Amino acid sequence: MPDGSSASLAGSVAANTAIPLGLTPSLAMDMTYVAMADSLGLAMQNAVANQQRAQVITEAALAQVLTLIITKGTAKS
Repeated sequence: MPDGSSASLAGSVAANTAIPLGLTPSLAMDMTYVAMADSLGLAMQNAVANQQRAQVITEAALAQVLTLIITKGTAKS
């Protein structure tokens, strides 16, 4: 192989690796943003699930209190 073609191949390889090296900071930030968005989505999903559970507990407690009020009210009559 002549010396010129190996130099051209080395230049081509160097040019191909320079592009990804230049993009790594932005790709790293992109991955950070994706991870942050995923974590935020999971946190919001957990908050919604907790609110739903609290609502179920509240409704059960209210039903129990109303049942006690009705039974105690009829016992006095």
